[in-house]
Amino acid sequence: MKRLAPWMLLCLPSPAFAQPLDPLALGTYTNEEQVYFDGEAGRTPPPWTGVTIAGQGDGLVWQGIDRFGAVLASEPLRVTAGAWTIGTCTLAIEPADSDAIGFAPAGTGCAGRALPVRLDAQGMTLRLADGRETRLLRARPFTCWMTVKRDAPKPDGSEDWLFQAGMKTHDQGGRLRLGGGDTGAPEAIIRIRNVVWPPPTRNRPSIVLYVFTPDDMDRSVAYGWADPAAVRVGINQRWMQASCTLDGAE
Repeated sequence: MKRLAPWMLLCLPSPAFAQPLDPLALGTYTNEEQVYFDGEAGRTPPPWTGVTIAGQGDGLVWQGIDRFGAVLASEPLRVTAGAWTIGTCTLAIEPADSDAIGFAPAGTGCAGRALPVRLDAQGMTLRLADGRETRLLRARPFTCWMTVKRDAPKPDGSEDWLFQAGMKTHDQGGRLRLGGGDTGAPEAIIRIRNVVWPPPTRNRPSIVLYVFTPDDMDRSVAYGWADPAAVRVGINQRWMQASCTLDGAE
């Protein structure tokens, strides 16, 4: 009998009916890479889309998120042996290839919204409300610290820094910000991507950490990269610093 991959256990029933049997089934998915590379190729990219499947109480929740991880919409997710129900929309689980499962609407409440059509170990395919499909890749969670130099020094004349640790994000375009407002420090924004360049480029896959300022969220002011197997990536721009570590790696 073939052994199911851990992420596929989300599709199996459990005594709680809505509780996955393996934590690897939970996670965050975004189409950051498709949006980026479609734009680079001159194609019209789909809207940036992020989804988190998370535990909530004794069940599951399906959440739409923005680039900073803020929840835009939240619906209960009920998983049974043959179907997912997201809010009021029931999706029947259909056979796909050996390493994936497919979904098809099986009831009312599914019209006019983005819905999953495929789930595999690498990510999720969504069919958008306009009928287009977009590919969301599975993200890895990172915990970061950031620090930004304040505009004014301390009373003794030494540099003063705004610092925050324990900041949670992910490597599929997740963003974090620090500073701005009444903090006395300029706002710095970081983004993490796990980039695999399509052929024919010779660029090697990399984990990339970008720095942005709020006046231009499309063009980074700096970036650094590491091997995708690295568990930590950091950057120091004198006026700001950041370091992000893969959760569970240390």
